[in-house]
Amino acid sequence: MFNQGLSLDQAPPASIPFRFFLTAPLFGILLGLVFFFYPLESIIDQYSPVAIAVVHLFTLGMLTMIIFGAMQQMMPVLAGAVIKKPILFGNIVYLSLTLGTLSFSTSFLFSNKILMIIGAGLLSLSFLVFFLSAIYLLFQVKFLTSTVSAMKIFSVCGIITAVLGLYLATSYIKDDIGPQHLNFVNTHATFGLFGFGVILIMGVAFQVIPMFYVALDFPKFIQTKIPLIILIIIVLIALFLFLKIDIYVLKVILSSMFILFSVYGLNSLNNRRRPVFDVTLWFWKVSLYMFIISMLNWLFIPQDNMFTLAILFGLGFLYSLLQGMMYKIIPFLSWFHLSSQGHMVIPTMREMISEDMIKLQFFIFISSVFFFVIAGFLSNIFLYLGALMFIASNMLLIFNCANAVRKYKRLSKSNPMDAFIKK
Repeated sequence: MFNQGLSLDQAPPASIPFRFFLTAPLFGILLGLVFFFYPLESIIDQYSPVAIAVVHLFTLGMLTMIIFGAMQQMMPVLAGAVIKKPILFGNIVYLSLTLGTLSFSTSFLFSNKILMIIGAGLLSLSFLVFFLSAIYLLFQVKFLTSTVSAMKIFSVCGIITAVLGLYLATSYIKDDIGPQHLNFVNTHATFGLFGFGVILIMGVAFQVIPMFYVALDFPKFIQTKIPLIILIIIVLIALFLFLKIDIYVLKVILSSMFILFSVYGLNSLNNRRRPVFDVTLWFWKVSLYMFIISMLNWLFIPQDNMFTLAILFGLGFLYSLLQGMMYKIIPFLSWFHLSSQGHMVIPTMREMISEDMIKLQFFIFISSVFFFVIAGFLSNIFLYLGALMFIASNMLLIFNCANAVRKYKRLSKSNPMDAFIKK
């Protein structure tokens, strides 16, 4: 089941990633509430305080929360990069990220600079602790797989994103918005979404798709060259922005790389060696199709506002894929940790979370994305419908994941030998 480079004796306690995974949908509910209570006009204006709050509720509270939780398992397990004090490390990163995201996003909704200062400080702590540790550990790894290489690039992009974010937050706090402000904003977003988000997802997909779905490996060119090409393009985009050079050619190259990855990902999933039905495949396939659609939208459709593109890319691609990952990782970690404790009678990964409940949550989530997309063309009523569906889907996501965690906790507290004692 496991590819070369996977080490299963170095994982931190399961409670660490579980905490991050169960918190992300809570921020999804908060995001849905903002969509419901604020008018579409304030949300689609990408530089408005409400839009900035929305973006960071998603990128920090949902995207980063899931990624940081997963990385604390993946670094030691996939890369052999062991975090020495995982509980202390996890607590610092989790608390500062959670409280920092709440403070920072709320500061824009209520125009409160005190909250912005608190939020920026806590987020700086979370990102610096996480990424300085990740860079230190990952760059000492000697056995380099494509996933480890992608993790290295992700870590470098993450620290750059954090530094740019701190600079922008300081500008808002000091009311010192310089002439290059929008270039810094766009560079921050480019490194954050493409370097921090997409490159890591690609690296994880190289390992997870063949491992969990018994699917085809990605071609070596895509595994070894594409992440590096993307990093170079991201750096060039930042340079071109500040030099006021048109970036359309770079957009074409970058989008082509992403579409190539998506096409091979879909090919791998559609030609699995063991084509057993798995509902989590729906999340992966929808995600990759949405990635292609969002890139074509970015290239060929004039952007009066970024709302539709943000929904397609952020929710359609990123959040779809991350939910599919959570539905796989939580049962897998439960099984792995219970096995390591000596338990022999363990629910299968499919038994940890009801497939019917996953299907229900999937359809509600996809409906919310659909309503959000048409809201950008029609009226606020579809925004409100999308918000309600999005809130419901995140509530159901918490319910599904929490059920699996409860099963794990109940079994982990029991004596492994109890299963063999006749009552």
